[in-house]
Amino acid sequence: MNEVVGSVQAGHMDLTICVAEDKDAALIRDLLVETATWMNAAGIEQWYPQQFTEELIQTYLREREIFLCMNGDVPAGMFTLQGSDPDYWGELNDESFHYLHRLLVRASYRGIGLSKALIYWAARYSREQGKQGLRFDCWDQNRKLNPYYESLGMVPQGKGTIGARSYILYQMASDVYRSA
Repeated sequence: MNEVVGSVQAGHMDLTICVAEDKDAALIRDLLVETATWMNAAGIEQWYPQQFTEELIQTYLREREIFLCMNGDVPAGMFTLQGSDPDYWGELNDESFHYLHRLLVRASYRGIGLSKALIYWAARYSREQGKQGLRFDCWDQNRKLNPYYESLGMVPQGKGTIGARSYILYQMASDVYRSA
């Protein structure tokens, strides 16, 4: 059994947050590939199934904290946190922040507020870890997620580009972070 580090409520469900372990590598990969496949079918070219190799998942396990959101034994979602993100944040990178990545909610759990619950849980966890705030990025062409993130209190901090892809840098507003 993985270490349970918290819980969230979404819809009328109480879900647990667990720390992923090496033994969860195949599950993590399956969740990411499943979500990337759905995104591509929906015309969202932010993630690609083939990018989530076994080697990449091993890198995530070494370099990030990976959190699984569980409904009993069934994974409902996941996200990662890392203490630095110079690849995306460049000169704005600041190790006093947590950087959230790979947030996903499985299809059968969408529409109940789970992504918001996970983001706010990540903010509370980050505060408990002594972090100054929560940051993440999103592909600038994602016309659904960018307005959604801003509605949750994420404030654009600029843009960046890796290769031909541009993204928006977000930081949770300090008042939202303190009260999440």
